[in-house]
Amino acid sequence: MSTRRQFIRQTAAVVLICGLIASLLPGLAAAQDLSTQEAPGAFPAAERPSVGAIRWDAWTGGSVTDQVERTLAPEQFRSRLPWFAEVRPDGTVRIDGGRQSVMDQEIAYAAEAGLDYWAFLLYPDADTMSVSLRHYLSSTDRQRLDFCLILHNSFKVPDDVWPHERDRALALLREPGYHSVAGGRPLVYLFSVDLDEPKLAGRVAEFRKLASEQGPEPYMVYMGWNPAADRARTAPLGFDAVSGYAVASNDPAFARLVQRAEGAWDRAATAEVPYIPLVTTGWHKEPRKLNPVSWERNASYHNQEVFPSVATPDEIATHLARAIDFVRANPTICEAGTVIVYAWNEHDEGGWLCPTWAAEGPDTKRLDAIGRVLRQ
Repeated sequence: MSTRRQFIRQTAAVVLICGLIASLLPGLAAAQDLSTQEAPGAFPAAERPSVGAIRWDAWTGGSVTDQVERTLAPEQFRSRLPWFAEVRPDGTVRIDGGRQSVMDQEIAYAAEAGLDYWAFLLYPDADTMSVSLRHYLSSTDRQRLDFCLILHNSFKVPDDVWPHERDRALALLREPGYHSVAGGRPLVYLFSVDLDEPKLAGRVAEFRKLASEQGPEPYMVYMGWNPAADRARTAPLGFDAVSGYAVASNDPAFARLVQRAEGAWDRAATAEVPYIPLVTTGWHKEPRKLNPVSWERNASYHNQEVFPSVATPDEIATHLARAIDFVRANPTICEAGTVIVYAWNEHDEGGWLCPTWAAEGPDTKRLDAIGRVLRQ
C-alpha cells in the first residue's frame, strides 16, 4: 500500500473515532453531573469539614485571670497552664495572655495544626475577656485563621449598652476572615443565653433580622444538651442547627466522656436534626473544686468525687477523626460541613488544645496529634 493511501485510511479512521467520542461526551458529562450532585443544602461529602475550636479568653488580666491563676497554681495542675504562663520560684503563677505577641503565636500554632477557625465567646466590649478578640483582629497574621462568634454575655448587658453590643456583633460578621458555611452564610453560635426570657429572645431575634438585612443571612446554631429537644425549641426562633458546648461525666475514663459526646451525634442523626458535632478534649474541674471561682460558687461538681482522666493526644485525635467521618457520612444533617472542638483554652475546666506550659518549653503534643488528622 502506498504511503499516501495509508495516510488517507489512517486519517479517516481517526476522524471516525473522534466523531464517536464527540457523540458520547454529552451523555458522559450528564452522567458525571448526576453522580456528583448532592442533596439540596447538603455538605459535599468529598470535602474535609472545617474544624473550629472554642475560645474562652480568661487569661488576659482582671479578676477572672486572678482566679484562674489560683486554680492552676497547685503543682498537680501546672501542666495545664497555657504556654505563656510564668511559674515563679515561690510557687505562685502569673498568666499574662493580654499581649499581641501571644495572639500572633497562637494564630501560628492553630494554623500550622490545620485548624480552620476559632469560635470566640463574645463578652462586652469593655470586658477584659474581649482583649484576645481585639488582638486577633489587629494581628497581621489573622488571614491564616478564620474566626466566628459564640453569642454569650454581650447579649445580657443593660438596656443602655445593648445597642452598642448589638452593632458591634453585627460589624464583626462583616470582618474579613469571618467563617462562613452553607453557601457563604456567617456561622454564629449561641451559648448560655436564656431564650425563655423574652428580653433575651427578643435581642437574638433583633440581631438575626438586622444581620440578614445587612448581609448574608447568618447560620444560627444553638449550643445545648439534647439535639432533638434543642431543635424543637429553637427551630421556631429561626435557628438553623444545634450543637453543644461541652459534655460532663463522673466516670474516670476519658473514653466514657467521648461516648457521651458521640452519643449526641448519633441521636441527632436518628432524629434527622441539623447538627454540628462537638468534639471534647476533656472535663476535669478539680482545679475549680479546690479553689472555687466566683461564677460557679455552688456548682454541682463541687460535690463530685471523680472526674474523667486527662486525655492523651492520640485519644483526642481519634475522636476528632471520627467527627470528620460523621460529617462526611451525614451530609444532609451536617449541611454546615463543620466540627466544633471544646476547647482551645478552657485550661482549668479541663478542655484545651492550646500548647501548655512546661519547664523545657511549650508542650504542643495535642496540636501535633490533631495536625496529623487535619493535614491528611
